Amino acid sequence: MLYFEVLQWLAILAMSSSRVKLTETFIDQLEMTPAIFRDSELIGFAIRINLTCKTYIVEKKVSGKTVRSTIGLHGNLTSIQARNIAQSKLSEMRQGIHPNTIKRTATLNENVKTDLPKNKPTLEQAFQNYLSHKKLKQRTLHDYRIVIDRYLQDWKSYKIDAISPRMIQAKHTHLSVQSESQANMAMRVFRAIYNYSIEHYLDKNDQPILNTLNPVTILNRKNSWNTIRLRKNHLNQDQISAWTKAVFEYQDRGQKNQTNRDFLLTLVLTGFRREECESLSWSNIDLKNGWIHLRDPNSRKTHSLPMGDFLFSLMRKRRAHITCKWVFPSVKSETGHINNISKVCQKISALSGIEFNFQDLRRTFNIIAETLDNDPHPMNNLLNDQSENDQNINSDHLKISEQNLREILNRIENIVLGEYKIKEM
Repeated sequence: MLYFEVLQWLAILAMSSSRVKLTETFIDQLEMTPAIFRDSELIGFAIRINLTCKTYIVEKKVSGKTVRSTIGLHGNLTSIQARNIAQSKLSEMRQGIHPNTIKRTATLNENVKTDLPKNKPTLEQAFQNYLSHKKLKQRTLHDYRIVIDRYLQDWKSYKIDAISPRMIQAKHTHLSVQSESQANMAMRVFRAIYNYSIEHYLDKNDQPILNTLNPVTILNRKNSWNTIRLRKNHLNQDQISAWTKAVFEYQDRGQKNQTNRDFLLTLVLTGFRREECESLSWSNIDLKNGWIHLRDPNSRKTHSLPMGDFLFSLMRKRRAHITCKWVFPSVKSETGHINNISKVCQKISALSGIEFNFQDLRRTFNIIAETLDNDPHPMNNLLNDQSENDQNINSDHLKISEQNLREILNRIENIVLGEYKIKEM
């Protein structure tokens, strides 16, 4: 009997020393005898057998040392699942990443998450936690940071539920003196962070450790929210020349190639939305034929707009000095292009005596274009606003309309730029 056991043991050793394809069937029939069987197809993938279980592992040298890392138990994982995990782990190990270090870090992070709810967070901690779990648009993130770092800066070290309804009311009243809309925004941001924190910071019984009554509700109870009227402003005919003069005479310190100035001029000469214009890349600009092509992220259709003579010249000048992908680059922005230059707008407003925002420039373009052409079809091409009826217009009409577009845009340039059109080309 002992003789046959020895033979069986030698057979197992011989098999484990060579590589075999690790399949479900093969692993199931293996005896519970200590051995390691290595896969013949995925080098580094193996199954380790001991007296009680069969465990999938990976083996590979990392930084000159052989590293062995556990994947999981056979039975909890199929051979296919284990193979997929092994491929990922081996890929990391080829990059010098130690899988056991990743495990320890993950365990530590999980412990931190477990301990986190034991202490009530400050506003700053709650805000950072909110950002780590929420995917915010760049503009939204910018607004949130302004609220926390400027409007609520004196509260950042306070425990978040130590901020009382009375403090909320007083802060909202104080901020409203400067800007009613900013006061509303500050309270909406605080409300969002607080509501999220109620659900996130829990005790061992999964109960909130914060007061579940959001203090911002006092503004609802006392009807204290500011009523903000929808802006419908635009630059009228008497204001355009003063605004244009201020834009051209504005001394833009720290900016190369008149980026802010050219951005504002492009807005008012195209009617683009701020975000569309900020993210213009040179792939959008056809400098051979004088067109701008924008892809609508919602409809996935391309909106094409010819450039007037001045804008065409402006783009060619910028391209001669800019080597990066963005038409309006910024070294300070995370995106690489400029982002919400509201401070520049404020300075231009102070120089010209005319308050405006980015949407006002779009409305200005729209109104001027409407006064220049009563035919709605060229207008729709300019404003990227086609209705279903426009889809049925015969192609000859559309072709004629497109031929008129550049003429309309040149006339818009004449009205907006005045004497600066010839002087600056």
